Amino acid sequence: MICPVISLIFIMVYRSFRNGNANKPLSRNRPKGFFVNLYVTFYLLIGAVSSLNSQLLTGNIYAYIIILFGVAVIFPIKPKILLINLIGIHLVFVIGLFLIEQNRVSWIIKLINSTGVAVISFTIALAFYSFRKNDFFNKRKLSRNEESFRRLFNLSPNPLILIKPDNNEILLMNQQAVEYYQLHDKSTDGSFLFRNPIEKDDILARLKEQKSIKNIVMEHPITHTLRKWSMLHFELVDYLDDTCMLIGTTDITDIKKTEEELERHASYDILTGVRNRRSGIELLRKHVSGDKSGSGHESEEFILSFIDINDLKKVNDGLGHALGDDLIRTCCEVFNRHIDLHDVLFRHGGDEFIILFFKKKLEDAERIWDDIQRNFEAINSLKQKPFPISASHGLYHYKPGDVTTVEKILEIADKEMYKVKSLYKQQQNKKQEASFIS
Repeated sequence: MICPVISLIFIMVYRSFRNGNANKPLSRNRPKGFFVNLYVTFYLLIGAVSSLNSQLLTGNIYAYIIILFGVAVIFPIKPKILLINLIGIHLVFVIGLFLIEQNRVSWIIKLINSTGVAVISFTIALAFYSFRKNDFFNKRKLSRNEESFRRLFNLSPNPLILIKPDNNEILLMNQQAVEYYQLHDKSTDGSFLFRNPIEKDDILARLKEQKSIKNIVMEHPITHTLRKWSMLHFELVDYLDDTCMLIGTTDITDIKKTEEELERHASYDILTGVRNRRSGIELLRKHVSGDKSGSGHESEEFILSFIDINDLKKVNDGLGHALGDDLIRTCCEVFNRHIDLHDVLFRHGGDEFIILFFKKKLEDAERIWDDIQRNFEAINSLKQKPFPISASHGLYHYKPGDVTTVEKILEIADKEMYKVKSLYKQQQNKKQEASFIS
């Protein structure tokens, strides 16, 4: 009856101290430790007195032994304090037992047993205390590391996101990431960082081998009208006893825009705005070589039209290069007006142009060219320009599987074009002769 009453009083006093000093420094919370130590002392003393009482009534000291083991397992007090308590209480117990037990042999046996239990209980208490102490410091260290990680995470000038690889749950996200990706919806997961699940699985597999992957370039649709280019850095980190994926972002949108601008200048003709020779031939080569080049581009059927603007040299020599440039631009405008989005127009050089007709038959290409010629005639009839506009062309029909080269295709189409150009020159010569006779 005494033990429950003392335990109840202890709990009430301890809770009052804990609640009253919850926000105070550790040095001011020492009364709590004093009450714990005092409770253990009373608990051991009651166990010793109860055992002595049992010795008088039944001749056993089991209560003391049970109390020793209970204190060792339940109360994580400092070993030094526990040792002082054990020595003091055990001396009281041994003296009391000596006075009560008349049989010296029995006293010696109980002395040895109780002392052995006291030593064992102290050893157990020492082991438990060391374990709890290490566990406490490890948890505190982990908590501080987590706090430092969070602080550095939030102070980073670059967008950072921490996700769970298995379900894409976003665990941490700094303010820079919220603003960069415009992630104001808290329910958003980390799947938006990857183009598809296969890409994510591939990156995760590489991470498990390399632990870190840098400089992965991706384009992210932020809104319906805004897209950003990002360079991502991936790392596997341990956070809250779980392996997580840390993703850092570097904004390279401006760099990409500059690259695209440079590519546009390098790939397009300044005068006409259409693809230049380098870009056009490169595209043509991809369609001809297909997968054999290792580019991943499939070979595709097309009609190539080799075009030569008629009488450009005469316009340059007679009217000046400015009007010669105007002739080239006008022809390009007409070409672009009659081709589809699937088709490709590029300047081969000087007065020569190439049109690649895709998803069309040979008669479709001829029909388009007839429309172009009629457009030229309409412009000439209106006399909008101080020069006549016309062009000659030659066609080549490429089919996948044809054993040929880009150079051979251009050569054949060029010869076909010159056949048409020869007819044009003959017609012009006849007109000049007729004009001279008249």
